[in-house]
Amino acid sequence: MRAAMLNAGLARARALALTLLITLPAPAGLAQVVEAAPLDDLIAAATAGGPLAQRKLGQRYHDGDGVLQNFATAAQWFGRAAEAGDAEAQNRLGRYYHSGLGYEHDPDRARHWLEAAAAQGDPDHIFDLAAVLEPSDPEQAAALYAQAADAGHMDAAVSLGVLFQNGNGVTQDTARALQLYEAPAAVGHPRAQNNLGLLYVRGTGAPQDYDRAAKLFAAAADQGLGTAMTNLGVMYENGFGVPQSDDEAARLYRMAGELERTEADAAQAFVYDARLQPLDPGMLSGVARMARTGDPVAQFQLGWALVSAEAPQPPHWAQAARLFQAAADRGHAPSMTNLGLLYVRGLGVPQDYVLGQMWLVLAATAGLPDATLSSSALRRKMTPEQINEAQSRATQAWQKAQEDAIVFDIR
Repeated sequence: MRAAMLNAGLARARALALTLLITLPAPAGLAQVVEAAPLDDLIAAATAGGPLAQRKLGQRYHDGDGVLQNFATAAQWFGRAAEAGDAEAQNRLGRYYHSGLGYEHDPDRARHWLEAAAAQGDPDHIFDLAAVLEPSDPEQAAALYAQAADAGHMDAAVSLGVLFQNGNGVTQDTARALQLYEAPAAVGHPRAQNNLGLLYVRGTGAPQDYDRAAKLFAAAADQGLGTAMTNLGVMYENGFGVPQSDDEAARLYRMAGELERTEADAAQAFVYDARLQPLDPGMLSGVARMARTGDPVAQFQLGWALVSAEAPQPPHWAQAARLFQAAADRGHAPSMTNLGLLYVRGLGVPQDYVLGQMWLVLAATAGLPDATLSSSALRRKMTPEQINEAQSRATQAWQKAQEDAIVFDIR
C-alpha cells in the first residue's frame, strides 16, 4: 500500500515537472519575457527615434519589467531620449551618472543632466537636483528645495526645513523650520511629523509641548518610521506627554529594532515554489532518485528539504547549493533565487554578492517577487561596480541559455 502511494506521489511529481516544462515557451522564446508584440513594438519605436518609447524601454530595463534588468542598457536608452529633450530621461540619466549605475560615476555629467531636467520645471526633478547638490552646495540646494516646495513638493519642504533647523546653507531659523514641517505633517508625512515632534520636545521654534510631540511621534510611528518609534519610546520612558511606562518604552524600542531586522530577514528568506504541494517526508527517497536523473523540480525539492531542515550543517548547505545550481542551470526560477541567497549569505558556497545578485536578477526576470525584493535589498550593500558586474554576468548567462536552448521558468 505504502509503495503504491509512493509511486502515485512520484508519478504526480513527475507529471508536474513535465507540465511545467511543456507549458513554458519554446526554447527559441527564452528572451520573450513579455508578449512579443508589445515589446517588439516598443523596441521598434525606440529604434526609430521616438523619445517616449526610448524612455519607456529604458525604464523597462531599469525595473527588470519583462526584460532582464540591466542598468547599462537602460542608461543607453535613457541617453537617447535625454538627448532628444525628454525631461524624465534626463533626470534618470543624471541619477545614473551620480550613482555610478549603468555608467561610471561622473559628477559633472550628473549635474548637467539633472539641471537640464530641472529646468523643465517638474518639482520632482528640481528636488532630485537639490538632493544631489546638498552635500557640496547646500546654499544652491536650499534655493532649489524652496522652488520645489513652493510648487507643493512635500519632501522638498521637509528637506528645506532640515536645512533651516541645522543652519546648513541658510541662516539657522527653527521657527521657519517648524513652519515648513507643519503642512506636510498635517497630511501625514512621517518624516515631517517626527521632525516637528523633536522641535516641540526641545522647545525650539515654538514653546515646548510634550503632549503634541508625543502625538506626532505616535502618528509617524504608526506609519512604520523606526526613528519615531524610538523617540516615542523615550517619551514613555520619561513620562513626557504620555503616562510613564517602562514596558511601553521597551516595546517601542523592540519594534524599532525589529523593523529593520524583519525587512532584512524577509530579503534573505529562502523561497518555496508556490506551484508545488508541500513535500511529504515519506517521498524524500523517491524525490532523491528523480533528482539524480536531472529532474529540476526534484532537485529543487531536495534542496529545499535541506535548507528548511532544523539546524542544517555545512555539508547540507553545500549539497543544497549543488542541487539549486543544477536546477537553476535548467531555468528553474525558485532555484535561482535560493542559489542567489546562498551566495549572499555564504552558506555552502563562498560569499559572493556579485554571483548572488546575478542569480537574483535572473530569477526576478522570470517573475518571482521574492527575488525582486532580495535583489533590491542586496543592491543597498553593493558598490555600483559590483551591481554593474552582476547585471553584466546575468546578461551573459541569459545569452548562453538562449544558445543552449534552455527555457527559463517564466511566470
